[in-house]
Amino acid sequence: MSTTTTDRKFVTIDVNNPAYNVGELLDTVMAKLAVKNDAALSRELGVSPTIVSNIRNVKVALSAAMMIRIHDVADMSITTIRSFLIAPPK
Repeated sequence: MSTTTTDRKFVTIDVNNPAYNVGELLDTVMAKLAVKNDAALSRELGVSPTIVSNIRNVKVALSAAMMIRIHDVADMSITTIRSFLIAPPK
């Protein structure tokens, strides 16, 4: 039996980093879905408005589950979603 390994780089997302721009991500998702506010966005994503508000106000971090919801609903790649959350490599 043969196993292959791939080089994966795991990055910790720091919500205190200025490059963490979850508000811009949510605004981009809203534009893609043609919704006008966070309440409408929460309905599209199937979550409560409080969750979207807490994410936007950085009271909670964007979870992997929410990244997948955005990927599925807004047809955005995970790479694109993550680009709003981490600083580009130096």
